[in-house]
Amino acid sequence: MTLTLATLIIFLAPALLIVAVYFLVRQQISALRRRPPVRLDWTPELSVDRYRPMYRLLADDDIRFLSTQPGATPALVKRLRRQRYQVFRGYLRGLQCDFRQACDALLQLAMHSQTDRGDIIRALFVSQMKFSIGMFRVRCRLLLYRWNMGQESVATLVDLFESLQLELLALAPALDGPSV
Repeated sequence: MTLTLATLIIFLAPALLIVAVYFLVRQQISALRRRPPVRLDWTPELSVDRYRPMYRLLADDDIRFLSTQPGATPALVKRLRRQRYQVFRGYLRGLQCDFRQACDALLQLAMHSQTDRGDIIRALFVSQMKFSIGMFRVRCRLLLYRWNMGQESVATLVDLFESLQLELLALAPALDGPSV
């Protein structure tokens, strides 16, 4: 059997992929170890109400109203659409950050619990997957909105965050105790 460059690549590619995945997982684990402990005194600040404006932000009602007004130009409508797009992206970043913090806090609570809380970890994994898929959908639709091709409801993401928040508040120990 002759060893050609193609066969060498076929044999080395899986090995290189395994090594790359190993180092990536190792880097993620070390990043988790360096992460500061989650403080639970911020949980009262978790408010779904802060994301309620997202429901109306991309609605076409205001844009249709603006279009009917005298002096409204297509450039003005485009500028309003672009500004709302940017504000919505800011809200989306905040929602993602708050969701991640709530997940981290729930994970810390489950890890430091006196009993086995595998149910919380499984539910947390499912919530994170649903949230990631929802974020992908909203971001794709947000790009379409920018070019006046539709809008996306953010209700699913906010509902996932609200259920996570309620579970966190139910499981959190007294907030005047030490940080986890």
